[in-house]
Amino acid sequence: MTMHQAQAQHDGDQPRDFAGAMAQVLGDMGTRFTMYADQLLRLSQQRQEELGQLRNELRAQDARLNNLLQLHNQLREELSGAAEGRHHTLATGFTDLMQLKVVPACMTVAAYHPSKHEIDMQEWRMTLVRQLCRLLFGALPAMNSEVRKLFRSYAVNAGPDAEKHVTSLADPLCEEVNALRAAIAETGTAFRWDFEVATGTAYSPEKYQLWPTASDQAPVRHVVIPAYVVPGRPPYVRAMVFTELAGQFGTPVQHL
Repeated sequence: MTMHQAQAQHDGDQPRDFAGAMAQVLGDMGTRFTMYADQLLRLSQQRQEELGQLRNELRAQDARLNNLLQLHNQLREELSGAAEGRHHTLATGFTDLMQLKVVPACMTVAAYHPSKHEIDMQEWRMTLVRQLCRLLFGALPAMNSEVRKLFRSYAVNAGPDAEKHVTSLADPLCEEVNALRAAIAETGTAFRWDFEVATGTAYSPEKYQLWPTASDQAPVRHVVIPAYVVPGRPPYVRAMVFTELAGQFGTPVQHL
């Protein structure tokens, strides 16, 4: 074999060796790829199982949450129903307290501040009830000292016995009012006694009660006895308002 032939044979071996090396590399890559693919498949299956478990846990949590919400709504409805009935009972107590204790006490006190003019007497009675209600049902609990001070101002010219009598009315009155306030607070719902009214609006029996000696033909001036209000509901007790004295309008007067 000549040197030229040997060189040619050596040069021809290079492609064969290169192809073998490439085949080996490709085979190794295929093996690795298969291994990685198997790993990815196992990881994917593992993740799918984990996701399945998470979904099941979320479904269980969702079911428990729905049960809790149902129990919460049921309990809220039960509490709301109980509070509703309680407010109706307490509203009746508020009305009775006004009619049987607060207004009669004011009539007793006003009697020590007489006047020759019936119109003046009617105005003083209404004003006293209005002032007293502000003290009894304002933002702060009823204070005996403030009520005694108010009553004394009406009887100051009637002598010491009159002053003693009217101031003795304050303590039991404040005690009953504060007991009512505490009972309403125990319902756990927001409430207020509403003294607000749009001055100058026409009197409406659907919205208000009318002070007995006031005219239903005159515009509203102010609230005498506040409304008993729970937000979001119609008043349990409508406010009693004053307009003008009926005697000044020639309309019949309801005597207290």
